[in-house]
Amino acid sequence: MDTIEIFKSFSSTPRCSFDALKMRDFIVKSVLPLGYEVNIDKANNIICRKKKPLLCLQSHYDMVCLADAPNVEIYEKDGFLMAKNSTLGADNGIGVALMLYMMSKFDNIECLFTSDEEVGLIGANNFEYKITAPYLLNLDSEEEGAIFVGCAGGVDIIGEIDALKKPYRNRYKTYDICIKDLQGGHSGIDIDKNIPNAIKVLAEELIKSKCELISIDGGERINSIPKSAFAKVYAPNGFTSKNIDLSIKEIENDGNVLTHSDNIIQMLQNFVQGVRSFDEKLKIPSQSINLSTVKTDADKVKVEFFARAMDKKSLESLSDETEKFLKSFGFRVKTEGFSAPWKPNITPFAKKLQAVMGRFFENVNFKAIHAGLECGIFENKQKSLQVVSIGANINFPHSLRENCEIASVKKLETIVTELMLDLKHTL
Repeated sequence: MDTIEIFKSFSSTPRCSFDALKMRDFIVKSVLPLGYEVNIDKANNIICRKKKPLLCLQSHYDMVCLADAPNVEIYEKDGFLMAKNSTLGADNGIGVALMLYMMSKFDNIECLFTSDEEVGLIGANNFEYKITAPYLLNLDSEEEGAIFVGCAGGVDIIGEIDALKKPYRNRYKTYDICIKDLQGGHSGIDIDKNIPNAIKVLAEELIKSKCELISIDGGERINSIPKSAFAKVYAPNGFTSKNIDLSIKEIENDGNVLTHSDNIIQMLQNFVQGVRSFDEKLKIPSQSINLSTVKTDADKVKVEFFARAMDKKSLESLSDETEKFLKSFGFRVKTEGFSAPWKPNITPFAKKLQAVMGRFFENVNFKAIHAGLECGIFENKQKSLQVVSIGANINFPHSLRENCEIASVKKLETIVTELMLDLKHTL
């Protein structure tokens, strides 16, 4: 089976972040008959080796699950792989499939399958073994013909405020407000595309009608631009909107409103979503922040943000700025999941890969990406390791519009094969 066929073969295997043990077992079952030494660490990373490795291939085996996922039903259209009402999981399933294919073709290879990348690079950060090959080729990029040598760092910023309640004057004039099925997208790759944030859109509508919140919930994941948001509100003057994406339903409810309603709505409305600064040299954002989720439970209202930056100082500055912003509205703030940026570096291995890819593309450029890759973590763990990232064309990852170009996958398969042959010839 080639890479596309292998990818299709495990597309129905559950591999959502935090729930991918069946995919872990699928990988191990596929690899053992090939004669590889297989080790699994406490974080469920899988490292496979055979003979003396010339190259380590690396991908993460979890995926972002939306809508019907993990029940992924793949179909082909106009040369692309797509999924019916779910994320496709080509990020990073194509990389996993390519690694399984390469392991069936070569002996002098090492493969590292990491866990829970999509929820904070957890597997990579907790990897317990050493990579024995001198080079690591990450397969988690999403643009053919480019070699990625740097990426943004990121940090989760979490704000909480008590869900204290107070009675409101009229159990009528209460409403369910809903906005859903907006475009959505990846909070790094798509952050500069002016994609509407459903939570922001909802907050702006609530401001117009001078609502008081009963509850508010929205967003799908920490690293996705929200496509849906919901609120129950008391609107003393009634609720109307000209926004065609908004649905409004009047309900009877004799409960209470949130005491901090004004603070919550004002914070959501005043928050500046998206790119904060742009790197003209790299042609990508240098700083950005995404309002990711909001959730109301019995005790608190919790809001999550994901900040990204291409250097550590800028990331820390953006984190501090957001913390002060949230505190000014009465929120408690904490940060989690800090990942350092991967500083762009063109190594001899990067140039070797450029020469191979030059056989297939007229121009092969070195790039950095405004998203998180595991490369920097491995480079920091092993200073002598030379790391780069490449991939096939994958559009709209982390959304229901995710698709992958089939011809691009076949080209990637050929490039990695050529690279392995070149490395073997240098022995």
